[in-house]
Amino acid sequence: MGKKGRLTADKFGYSMPVDAPAYPMPPALMRNVESFTITYETDVDAALELLPEADGLELADEGTAKMVFVKMPYTPWGAYNEVYQLLDCVWEGTPCIFPVRLLVDNDIPLIIGRELWGNPKKFGNIEFRQESSILQCTGERPRGTRLCTGLIQLEKPLEVAPSMMHVVGLRVIPNPECPEKPSLAELLLNANHVRPKEAWSGSCSLSFDARSELDPWYKLPVKKLVQAVYMIGDMETIPKAKILKRY
Repeated sequence: MGKKGRLTADKFGYSMPVDAPAYPMPPALMRNVESFTITYETDVDAALELLPEADGLELADEGTAKMVFVKMPYTPWGAYNEVYQLLDCVWEGTPCIFPVRLLVDNDIPLIIGRELWGNPKKFGNIEFRQESSILQCTGERPRGTRLCTGLIQLEKPLEVAPSMMHVVGLRVIPNPECPEKPSLAELLLNANHVRPKEAWSGSCSLSFDARSELDPWYKLPVKKLVQAVYMIGDMETIPKAKILKRY
């Protein structure tokens, strides 16, 4: 006669595998983070097609997007690089960012971002390279197919105050029984403390190089470059996120 298992729900760990979780509950501190952010005006209609529908969530009036290249030299999950494509938005009056596309080169940040906060991360190749006075950052998927290139020439130091960065994420878990409707679809709001140590502005360039339909970063085109900022600082995640809407 068969015997029933003893792994009950009260014994489940915070994340999968439930007997040996891949990551613990936040907070997590990331130190000496290097970030290169390009803010640009994009096509409003294209942006609205990618922003989730929810009462209280709106595209920022300026119709701006951001490309953020990030180097994480010290985190609880090891060193890694990321590149984000974000929309500037507003949740009930609070400025936020909504991640549209992300690449990352480390498995644990990919799992955490997707499972916990609804960040649509994929594995990719992100490189930082300094030549003379110009910093070049690129994102590829797969290697050799360059999706985006950002350039900045550091020219002017900036005073940047500590801040709270609010992020709206769309977390979707597929339904294996009914593919037409996900098992879970939630709009989340999480936040990060950002503590800058130094920052620079400068002339910049941004291009979307490969028109890949598998990773269509080019669908938020550059109409006008607004600002480029290079920053080094620390970032700490807030332990809990807020569920804004269940679809």
